[in-house]
Amino acid sequence: EEGCRMMSANPIIQHDDEETAAFLAAVQEGIADADAGRTVPYSAVREWLLSWGTEHEKPAPHCK
Repeated sequence: EEGCRMMSANPIIQHDDEETAAFLAAVQEGIADADAGRTVPYSAVREWLLSWGTEHEKPAPHCK
């Protein structure tokens, strides 16, 4: 169909600068970690964040 373009599943990404490249690498690493099951449950992160600034601040949760 005219005007319709197919998008590649693996588009070529050009990085404008080192900061953008580092950000995209970190995102890709995070996606790979999530795909491998290395995640932290929302409830654990929420509990940790809500403890910030209190007398009973909790340590950061770890991946399961």
